[in-house]
Amino acid sequence: MAFVIFGILIVLVSLVVTASKSQFPVGTKVAGIAWSVRLIGLLLIVIGGLSSAFVQVPAGYRAVLLRFGAVQGVLSEGINFIVPGMNEAVLVEVRTQKEESQATAASRDLQTVTASVALNFRVDPIQVGELYKQVGDQYKSRIIDPAVQESIKVVTARYTAEELIKLRAKVKEEVETEITKRLAYYKVIVEPAGLSITNFEFSPEFNKAIEAKQVAQQEAEKQKYVLQQAKLQQETEIARAEGASRAAKLNAEALKVQGGSLVIAREWITKWDGKLPSVSAGGGSGGGGFIFDLKSLISADAAKGANP
Repeated sequence: MAFVIFGILIVLVSLVVTASKSQFPVGTKVAGIAWSVRLIGLLLIVIGGLSSAFVQVPAGYRAVLLRFGAVQGVLSEGINFIVPGMNEAVLVEVRTQKEESQATAASRDLQTVTASVALNFRVDPIQVGELYKQVGDQYKSRIIDPAVQESIKVVTARYTAEELIKLRAKVKEEVETEITKRLAYYKVIVEPAGLSITNFEFSPEFNKAIEAKQVAQQEAEKQKYVLQQAKLQQETEIARAEGASRAAKLNAEALKVQGGSLVIAREWITKWDGKLPSVSAGGGSGGGGFIFDLKSLISADAAKGANP
């Protein structure tokens, strides 16, 4: 269109120059120059007209065809012919787009919540004309952002602030369903799993309360562990005492059944450190006894072996 306007201006200038050729000095070839300039202007008009008659729609777009401002149809990708001056083509992207929004709402327990979300959506290529007729090309600010904010407010009011943290996946699913329903009326499609809740922010007071609760829970878990350890130690001591009691009882039974000498012998063997005693006492059948030095006997026996 710029070529057409520029060409018309050149033609008008050449006509003005031809009409006023009498003011130029004699011998000047004004007419020839004017015709050359006029020819260039006409050429620009033709080129501009031809370029305005064709519209190139790139991949991932559709063009809304307008005739004197009224929607007449949708042009697909590639080269399309229109009537210059009568028709106009407005490009609309139909690829997946990303829109980030932020909304502040109140939870069920009246806590202030600020949610940051990212939404992946696309315009229905078949319904591009209807979308343009209803909303125009500013559909992001007119319908996408309001739909996201209103959906977050509706869903957030169903949960307490603590539930919003614990049930984040469920909250995300409900918000996505709400947005999908609202945008379907305008022929805007939400991609599968196209919603992401990037952040939940709460008031400073609520954050302090959550922190205090976590500290209390950790302290309770610590005390629970200490009690479990004390109980385990108590059970261990009881089991040890019961074992000692049973051992004493068995020893007493052995004294009754087998006699004291066998029990004492077993105790001596159990507690022996591997060293021979230096002194031992023995008793005869008549009740008498004697004491002898084992170490001296061993020494004497060793000397006898050395001197046969």
